[in-house]
Amino acid sequence: PGARFAVGMADDADVGSNSLQGYELETNGYFVVEVKESQDGSKFAELVLRRALDRESEQSLHLVLTALDGGDPPRSGTAQLWINVTDANDNAPVFAQDRYRVSLREDAPPGSTVLNLSVLQDGGARVVSEGRTQYFALHGKTGHLVTAERIDREQLCRLVEKCVLRCELIVEGEMKFYEIEVEITDINDNAPSFKEIELEQRISEMTAPGSRFPLPEAHDPDSGRNSLQSYELSGDEHFSLAVQAGPGGDQRPELVLAKALDREEAAFHELVLRAMDGGDPARTGTARIRVTVLDANDNAPVFSQAEYTVRVPEDVPVGSILVTVTATDADEGLNGQVQYS
Repeated sequence: PGARFAVGMADDADVGSNSLQGYELETNGYFVVEVKESQDGSKFAELVLRRALDRESEQSLHLVLTALDGGDPPRSGTAQLWINVTDANDNAPVFAQDRYRVSLREDAPPGSTVLNLSVLQDGGARVVSEGRTQYFALHGKTGHLVTAERIDREQLCRLVEKCVLRCELIVEGEMKFYEIEVEITDINDNAPSFKEIELEQRISEMTAPGSRFPLPEAHDPDSGRNSLQSYELSGDEHFSLAVQAGPGGDQRPELVLAKALDREEAAFHELVLRAMDGGDPARTGTARIRVTVLDANDNAPVFSQAEYTVRVPEDVPVGSILVTVTATDADEGLNGQVQYS
C-alpha cells in the first residue's frame, strides 16, 4: 500500500477553465487517483495503492479513468485501465486435506501415480515411508505421489488380510506433516499349491465304506476371492471328497471311501486332488494321490480241483506218493501262504 503508478496525461485543446482540470477513478477496493501538476502546468494522473493486492483472489482489475475539463457544462474523456496482478511467493504449499487414504494394485509398476496431492503452489517437500524401504516418492513438481519400488502384497503382509503402507509427506517450509495410507489391493498372482504334489495313502481292503482320511491342505497367499476357495477330486469311483470347515474358517479336505475295496481286484488307485481359487480367471494347483490297498485275509485257500480220485494197487510199497494236490490263496504275504495238513 502507498505505491504510486503514473498512468499518463489526457490532452485537451481548450484553454483556461475549459481545459483539463482533473481526473476521477471508478470506485474500487484497491486504488484511488491523485492529480499531479508538472512544471509546465499540465495535469497528469497517478494511481495510489490503498490496500494490498492478492493475485490468488483476484488476478486482474478493470477500471475506468475519467478526465474532466472545467467548462459549463463540463466535458470528459475516459480511458480503460487493465491491471494484471503478477505473482509473488507469498503462499506455502497447501494440500486439500491432512490425511489421505487411497488404494493401489500390487502389480503397479515403479513410477505409477498413487495420489495427486493437489499442491496449490510449488515448494520443498519430501516423503518418508515406514520401515527401511522407501516405497513412495514425490514426483518432481507435479504434486503426484508415485511408487518408487515394486510392491508385493504377499511379501509385505503374509499374515494379515488388509495390507496398508503408511508414509508422511513433510512440507519443509512450514514443517507440516500429511499422513498417507495406501491400501495394497490383491491381484490373483498366486495359484493354490500343495506342499507335496505326490501323496500316498494306505488303506486296508477291509475298511468300511464311508470311512474318511484327512488330506493335506493347499496354500494360497492371495486374499479374498483370489485365495483358496474349493477342492475337487477325480480319478476313481471308489472314492469321493468331503471338505470340512476348520475353526479359523479354513477348508480341510478329506478322502471318503465310497465303495468297498478289493486288493485282489485292484491293488492301487490313482487320484487327482485339485485346489481352486476364486480369481478371474481362476488358478488351480494339483496333487496326485496313490492309494495302496493293504491286504486282508479275506480269501481261503482253494484246491486246483474239488475232488481227487486215486487208484492204488494192493502191492504198492509203503511211502509211495499216491497223488499230488495243489491249493492257492489269492491273498498276499503270510495271508497267501498255504500249509497242508
